[in-house]
Amino acid sequence: MKNILFAAACGLTAGALAYAHAPSPLMTTWGEQITPANAWREYPRPQMVRANWTNLNGEWDYAVTSVTNTPGRPKTWDGKILVPFCLESALSGVGRLLEPDQFLWYTRTITCDPKPGERILLHFGGVDFRTMVFIGHDEVTDVPHEGGQNPFTLDITDYVKPGANELTVCVWDPTEDFVNSRGKQSFKPKGCFYTRVSGIWQTVWMETVPACHIESYTVVTDIDKGTATLKFNLAGRGGDQVKVSVDGVGEFAGDGEVVVKMPSGFKLWSPEAPNLYTFTAKCGADEVGGYFGMRKIEKRKDAKGVLRFYLNNEPYFVMGTLDQGWWPDGLLTPPSDEAMAYDIQVLKDCGFNTLRKHIKVEPLRYYYLCDQLGILVIQDLPSGNHNAQTPLDAKETARYGLQRLEQKEMMDALQAVPSIVMWNPYNEGWTQPGEFLSHSMLDFTRRYDPTRLVNGPSGCWDWEGGHLLPKGWKWENRVWTQHKPAGECEAADTVDLHLYRGPEMFAVNDRRISFLGEFGGLGHPVEGHLWRTSKKGNWGYGGIEDTKTRDGLEKTYLGLMDKLGDLAEKGLGGAIYTQTTDVEIEINGVLTYDRKVLKYNPAVLKAAHGRVCARGNGK
Repeated sequence: MKNILFAAACGLTAGALAYAHAPSPLMTTWGEQITPANAWREYPRPQMVRANWTNLNGEWDYAVTSVTNTPGRPKTWDGKILVPFCLESALSGVGRLLEPDQFLWYTRTITCDPKPGERILLHFGGVDFRTMVFIGHDEVTDVPHEGGQNPFTLDITDYVKPGANELTVCVWDPTEDFVNSRGKQSFKPKGCFYTRVSGIWQTVWMETVPACHIESYTVVTDIDKGTATLKFNLAGRGGDQVKVSVDGVGEFAGDGEVVVKMPSGFKLWSPEAPNLYTFTAKCGADEVGGYFGMRKIEKRKDAKGVLRFYLNNEPYFVMGTLDQGWWPDGLLTPPSDEAMAYDIQVLKDCGFNTLRKHIKVEPLRYYYLCDQLGILVIQDLPSGNHNAQTPLDAKETARYGLQRLEQKEMMDALQAVPSIVMWNPYNEGWTQPGEFLSHSMLDFTRRYDPTRLVNGPSGCWDWEGGHLLPKGWKWENRVWTQHKPAGECEAADTVDLHLYRGPEMFAVNDRRISFLGEFGGLGHPVEGHLWRTSKKGNWGYGGIEDTKTRDGLEKTYLGLMDKLGDLAEKGLGGAIYTQTTDVEIEINGVLTYDRKVLKYNPAVLKAAHGRVCARGNGK
């Protein structure tokens, strides 16, 4: 809006302005360096790379129109928006809110060269929420895509002509209505809910592929047998075998399924040693590059008979942070690869081995960085409207079909990511339906991806069994259940407690790992790095009187770690501290929201976390 007003004052059209980010209370160092020329230029899908692709990020024309009586696509445009940053963000260059009674439109020219025997694919990393796509007059979305955080692909071959084509995208985003993948977005940000995000917020790109090509693949590694099984989903199949060349291992082939026999002494993947094996897969004229990590995650009883997480056949105490993945300048969209890598590396420097990706699906490059740098990921399903009080409400039942679809789409998109070790379909009852449908979701997740664990409803409404109320506790909005009868399915692998500040744990049981899914949240304001400049309204869990100084913060944190070590020794399998960064008015991050201040001495935290993990691992 600031740019548009400036243009009017100077007698210029909005489109004639050079790019500038919109006003924001805070900016990251990476965001300050963003231009249309350097915004997200990397190939967006490291898990399946092709050479022949076109990046469509950059400045597009945009317009906002009323939903009511909109006659069609806009005749005039409001200005330029920098894709892939959402309308509301500073880095988009716009910085305005979209209302539920408005459409958000995008347009740009794409250049195509359709040839016989080839297909042209148009990929969207993430668009919030309902998306219609047009080439010229023709809509290429047979059904508008719904879901704000999962990638989708359109085959536009039959709609484009040689040379220039007009690409138009229309988005509708109600944010707080029936949408499942709302996540932490809010019309009125407060507490742990943040500024809403609308429209394109991840990379848009095109690829030219042979008619017979690889659509996707799954990978299942077996470290005990020393194999990696790659299953390829092929489009337009012409009978060709898939040939796989694994760097440093050898050549393999199969009819859609390729079993890679690893050599003796192959390297395992873990946070401590994130070894990856890269490969090239060829099917006819198509060629893609990918990678996998040899790792195994399971629940198993330790020498004392206590159920724990086991990574690569060894007990492994999960020590992580709640990671919201929000940015002051890009909101849901990170400013750059370097920005994402910084967050992950800071956690590792502080001795964390895990992050819980909270109510968000990240760009695929983020998960590649987790794989490459070495950190475990617990992946949440982004929730819908946040109703934790009445899980039997008909509205929660109505959302269930979209929930299941988005859970499946998310697992499909992220299946090849070795760092993801556990799925978390429900958080604190948000859009969680009743007992039958909750169990059905957990059971589906467990069956659909047996290579990973399933977190029992995180922090609330757990009917799976063994969610027992510790003596003397009395909480509302919780379900405390004995185990189900022998032989009856308990679909979750953990019994998950949230307690601020904590820490505390559920009693050890024989069927589910005792897990502390959220705790801590120590508030510490850093002047000059606050989203809200007035101290009023900034908050951390349990107040900030004992943590408002750097010394007080560290002392309090180390006290929590001493207690956590005791729990780890008693049988707690892992814990997730809130949180990686400050977010808007939340000031309980290890880092400030702009990532310019690390509030702790990383060496002190790393030593403390090492002691906790050692006690949890029986060392």
